[in-house]
Amino acid sequence: MPPRVAVIMRTKDRPVLLRRALDSVIGQSFVDWQLILVNDGGDAAPVDAACDDFRERIGNRLTVLHHPTSKGMEAASNAGVRSSSGDLLVIHDDDDSWDPVFLEACVEWLDRPEHRLWAGVVTHSSLVQERIEEGRILWLSENSFNGWMTGVSLFRMAASNTFPPISFVFRRTVWDEVGPFREDLPVLGDWDFHLRVLLSHDIGLIAKPLARYHHRRGLMVSQYSNSVVGQSSTHHHYDTLLRNQWLRADLQQGRLGLGVLSQVARVLQDISGQIRDMPRPAETIFNYTKDKLHRWVTKVGLR
Repeated sequence: MPPRVAVIMRTKDRPVLLRRALDSVIGQSFVDWQLILVNDGGDAAPVDAACDDFRERIGNRLTVLHHPTSKGMEAASNAGVRSSSGDLLVIHDDDDSWDPVFLEACVEWLDRPEHRLWAGVVTHSSLVQERIEEGRILWLSENSFNGWMTGVSLFRMAASNTFPPISFVFRRTVWDEVGPFREDLPVLGDWDFHLRVLLSHDIGLIAKPLARYHHRRGLMVSQYSNSVVGQSSTHHHYDTLLRNQWLRADLQQGRLGLGVLSQVARVLQDISGQIRDMPRPAETIFNYTKDKLHRWVTKVGLR
């Protein structure tokens, strides 16, 4: 019998973080998993050395794929999925980590008869701020990343990504149906994939912070930085390109689809943030919001 869960881990020249990530998977209370580790163009020797140190605990549940040159994050994810056999999938990047009961909770939720048609399930995540010093990881703080979520909303996801890949266990049949991760996207491939899933399926929520989304400070150009931090300008660039692609498709087909939805949702998110920071009476805030929405709706031609 194939394992229930295929864990796809992407890594490149980050052996300090990789060892923590391997320990995160091995430490799960749920043990029916396989780990596909994709080394996307990094030095093979440190990866093999780290795996050797964990080999006794992992046993035959580990497969390592070495890409001679980097193919990109999403290509690495797709390669890992295609080399796996589990009916449930999860992307575990080499810099993130899980609570020991993460897989157990997600598999139990998805196996309930009333959830058999759900595409997958996410848990709440905590945001960990950390620093790398002299080959050691220094944990600075841990706070809620998305504890405000009471469900996984397509509308809210159209504004911006509401959960990191580390927190999402999904069915292989859904990956087959909506298509693989877009390999032409150097960033935001997870957001694009989450939206494509939500366009035809629902995703469940376990309201417990069982996944940790790690960020590192002061590493804008290091291989140890996060793409959302170290490549923030690239994120903004591709955020604009994706929204333009979706809106252009809507306009060409004469429909109200994801393009319009992503624009409206983003505008409302921006307004919400501005209101939150405004020290004004409730009536002033209401009038400001109403006027701004009216101007935007008129501008884009929805009225």
